[in-house]
Amino acid sequence: MIRFISAFLNPDRFTRLFPLFFALALLAVIAPMAEARGDALRLQGDGSDKAFLPVKPWSGYWWSRKEGKLVKGWAGNESPLKKYDRFVQNRTGRNPGAHAWEADPRHGHFDPTGPGWAGHCNGWSAAAVMEPEPRTPVTVDGVEFTTADQKALLSEMWMDCRTLFYGKRKDTSTPFSLDIYPNVFHRLLVENIKQKKRGMVADTSFNRQVWNYPIFGYETQWKRRWWLPGMVHVTTTVYFADDGVKPEFLGTKTFTKTYHYVLQVNGRGEITGGVWDPRSLWDHPDFVWIPTADSPAQGGENPKLTPALVYAITRGGAAPGVSMSLAMAPAPASPEDVLREAGIDPDVYFR
Repeated sequence: MIRFISAFLNPDRFTRLFPLFFALALLAVIAPMAEARGDALRLQGDGSDKAFLPVKPWSGYWWSRKEGKLVKGWAGNESPLKKYDRFVQNRTGRNPGAHAWEADPRHGHFDPTGPGWAGHCNGWSAAAVMEPEPRTPVTVDGVEFTTADQKALLSEMWMDCRTLFYGKRKDTSTPFSLDIYPNVFHRLLVENIKQKKRGMVADTSFNRQVWNYPIFGYETQWKRRWWLPGMVHVTTTVYFADDGVKPEFLGTKTFTKTYHYVLQVNGRGEITGGVWDPRSLWDHPDFVWIPTADSPAQGGENPKLTPALVYAITRGGAAPGVSMSLAMAPAPASPEDVLREAGIDPDVYFR
């Protein structure tokens, strides 16, 4: 017995086994707090799976609040919001003040002294999942909009949107928090990417910073250990669209992150809980969300942008379900009539 204990306490062997015992200890503590119901997804034996969206989300710049490209423009390019104001002025006879609103530090969208990580990554992520990529410059009512301008307007317009949200933003570096559990993360990947062919977004930063990126694919492998009944070791590589590009970039720049976790399964192979493996304990998604529809401005986006007018630029017309007359028909007699035909209250829009 003494010889066995001495062999077990060998530093090299202990170093190799420590991650396993640590994961088991975490599972014993945290798994009861995780989602307790079984999932429709079943993991039987050892196996693998992969799935990718038929159309990747597009890459776009994340519109840093500190740099202020939406307000100041960049490299000889005029501010997209100044162009938008001029377009609305030409079409309706009145300036909506989108640029002035964005430039006002009180609104938090332009902050030269703010943190370097803050920007419009959530707006870009939602737009990249929900909108076709603008790939052609357009001239509307005498104003030219580059593909970068169009992506900028869409990214701002989608800052507020309806979502399905899982997990909770982390404000500390401790691993014991309410960020997303791996069993929920695994289920969301399979249900959305594989089954529903629907894009999703994850905050990949395991701290108070938020770095949202769209997910468009995954590859996963799982393996059982005979000495750990009811537990499955999973390694999953997730494919993301990247925002580390110039505003004029077209297409999808990608990157991957690999996560390790242990899933708890019942006798039918249904997932009932999970815990992050020590290798991913400090490097896993903070939260995951799925954009489902645009919504009116609720404090997170520029309220002087209006979807019907943005779509008149990016799609040559209004959004699905919105009157196309704004983009396709001759202008009515007054600026107020133009806005009313687009479903916009002029008094609210220009106040």
